[in-house]
Amino acid sequence: MKKQATDTGAVLQLSGELVFIDSQDFMREAALRVEDDGPNIVFDMAGLKFIDSAGLGAILYLSEALRMRGQKLEIRNANDNNKKLLKTIQNVGTFTVAD
Repeated sequence: MKKQATDTGAVLQLSGELVFIDSQDFMREAALRVEDDGPNIVFDMAGLKFIDSAGLGAILYLSEALRMRGQKLEIRNANDNNKKLLKTIQNVGTFTVAD
C-alpha cells in the first residue's frame, strides 16, 4: 500500500490481493496512514487483483471508521470483478465506487 497526499486528503494505492489473512493489518494500517490527511480519501485499486469476503468486510469497516472521523472514502480503478463485489455492498457501507 502506497500513499500519496493530495490537497484535500490522500490516495492509497492498493496492490496484490485483499484477503482474510491480510484484512486485520489492512484495516489498522490504512486507518493510521490517512488519519491526519483531510476529508477525502481514495483507494486506488488499479493494482488490486482480488478481494475476498474478509477484504470486503475490511473496506466496510474502514468506510465507517473514516466517516466517523469526518472523512469520505471513494474507490477508484477497481477491476470488473472487484467493482461488481463492491457495488453489492455499497449500500451497506459509506463509500462510493467511481465508474
